[in-house]
Amino acid sequence: MSKSRETVICFEDNTAFDRGMIAADIAKLTTYLGKNNAAANIAIHCQSTRLFLVALAATWLVRGIPVLPASDKQGYLDEIAGSFDLFLNDAAIAAILAEPENRLMAQGHIATLAQNIPAPETCRATFYTSGSTGAPKAIGKTLAQLEAEMALQTPLWQADLTAGCRIWGLVSHQHIYGLLFRVIWPVMTGVPFMARQARFWEDIIPGLGTGDIIIASPAHLQRLHPDLAEAQRPARIFCSGGPLDQKSAGQAHAALGIWPTEILGSTETGGIAWRQQTTTDTPWQPLPDVKTSQNAEGCLMVAAPHINGDNWYHTADRVAFDGLAGQNRFRLLGRADRIVKIEGKRISLDRVETHLRNHDWVENAVALLPDDADNRLGAIVVLTPQGQQHLQAQGAFQTGRSLRSHISHYEEDAALPRRWRFVDTLPTDSQGKKPLHLLRALFAQPAPATPPALLPGIVARSRENDSARLTLRLSPDMLYFQGHFPGSPILPGVVQLHWAVHYAQDAFDIVITAYEVTQLKYRKVITPDDQIHLQLTHDAARGQVKFTYSCLDGDYSSGILKFSQAS
Repeated sequence: MSKSRETVICFEDNTAFDRGMIAADIAKLTTYLGKNNAAANIAIHCQSTRLFLVALAATWLVRGIPVLPASDKQGYLDEIAGSFDLFLNDAAIAAILAEPENRLMAQGHIATLAQNIPAPETCRATFYTSGSTGAPKAIGKTLAQLEAEMALQTPLWQADLTAGCRIWGLVSHQHIYGLLFRVIWPVMTGVPFMARQARFWEDIIPGLGTGDIIIASPAHLQRLHPDLAEAQRPARIFCSGGPLDQKSAGQAHAALGIWPTEILGSTETGGIAWRQQTTTDTPWQPLPDVKTSQNAEGCLMVAAPHINGDNWYHTADRVAFDGLAGQNRFRLLGRADRIVKIEGKRISLDRVETHLRNHDWVENAVALLPDDADNRLGAIVVLTPQGQQHLQAQGAFQTGRSLRSHISHYEEDAALPRRWRFVDTLPTDSQGKKPLHLLRALFAQPAPATPPALLPGIVARSRENDSARLTLRLSPDMLYFQGHFPGSPILPGVVQLHWAVHYAQDAFDIVITAYEVTQLKYRKVITPDDQIHLQLTHDAARGQVKFTYSCLDGDYSSGILKFSQAS
């Protein structure tokens, strides 16, 4: 018997979870936490939004405080270890729910728990984000604040909540944007959500229904999949995590028939403004009940019921108001601090530099975005004598990979530098300062390790866990097309293997010293001016990477690289 839409909370792995099933799981976990006298502060980091919702509710029911880490990297968790006493992830929660004792004890507690729901004002949660110093900064919110924010936004989007629509997520619920739109809002409005975060557009396209809602980030809208043009049309696409460029907004409109709805905000403020970039340089419109102004430093100030009432919160965003009476619309002019947004994530340049300086090979370092048009993080490094010895023995590529590996113990992938320059001294001006133009000048010439003529242009790239996807554009003047073959140039198969190794090392932070190829298949030739997709899947346990070169018409080639890693 199928479940009515009104009872379904979410869908996961082809299963519809209704209110009764979710309530039973909440009761089981609540029973376990109560029975074991769980500590007040419980860290929750889940891949499944369903299990995340269960843990969040159970923690509040036992009068605990959920702690929501931005990452589950062990080094990151060690830094905030003093803020929690119990850590719950998917495996831990699933094991608790599967225990027969917890199931039996919970059966008689569901009704009792329903009568013991705490007031939203008393349900507190702790988020972690990058503060002005870059160290993890605790931000406290109440359920009342989260619900108030979505209550003021819902009238704007109410018309999209039609019968049968579902909410898909390309972003994590661990951050406030994902939590609000993938958990709080669906529960408040009764719209079912998809519990598995989509890693790529390919995860959404087959199941997308007309009228569905997609929660995305600028990184996703800058890497649209060609098959979206044939997909069902969603009712709305939300985008947050950083301003979206107008070109990408226009491409999303062309592919899906709707303009992305951008939400401006932060963990500290929640949502404060929105826009749809139907024209170049579209200003931001404050959300209902959000007051805006400008402080003496030219930065945006906001006040709203879900922030801190009538008290002004000072942001680090420089703004210019457009001056239209009664509208308070504004345009962003950039950040006033050293927090940059890469792949929709807030990255502290100071923090990356601190991690580098803590390495035995590094004497000094500067982290930066080398080019406004290239959102890859760069690092300029002065090495110690020990670091110089490694550089001379192993080269710049492996030295950079080793330093990336060091940072990866503390930071997410977006914070790992992809462009490196190793120098004797950091460039300074006559006043001893390090102006950005001097630092960027070091990146004006291509790094010697990867000549441009030997590698294709990268149109788009994405990485999620053990999978990576690159869109590559080939140029007719590439070395490999010369003489292979005269009049009918094609890309040699051995080059495809070399590229797969090169991009696998870069994507997964591995050093492949030797490899063999199995299940190698060449289905059709790759020619100049082709735009191809390279899909990589890393299986660390087996020491292998599966690769597939493809286009809209099918696969060019595929195979499995079996390798040994350098120790």
